[in-house]
Amino acid sequence: MNQDELTLIRKAFYDERRIIEELPDDQRRVDEGIYQGGSVYRTEDDELIDLEIQTRDYDIEDHVNYMEFAEQLYERHKKKVNVYVYCVPSVKVNVKLYEMLSDADFKIRIAQYKNNSFIDKMKFKIRG
Repeated sequence: MNQDELTLIRKAFYDERRIIEELPDDQRRVDEGIYQGGSVYRTEDDELIDLEIQTRDYDIEDHVNYMEFAEQLYERHKKKVNVYVYCVPSVKVNVKLYEMLSDADFKIRIAQYKNNSFIDKMKFKIRG
């Protein structure tokens, strides 16, 4: 498991649950034509966390990709899916909040920090 990503989950999304495992590729793969997601972890309470690092402006297309991935993961595992999208400081978030109609149990959370924060430094450790 990537310790820098686990720290990002705790610090940016205030999620202190213990991470049990990172899902292997064969367990996180979804239908062809659907965005394949970021790093996916299983928590101690048997929920899934999909950690995304957003390096370009966040728009409705990205939002729909994350929704479709979450729905497919939910359908495959029948476990709640938490999509955590960390936006680097230069990213503009161009999505309005609205109700999502879905039978899948998931939520999407977005975090962004500016001005030399701990999370900025973590981003560079994770992605280079």
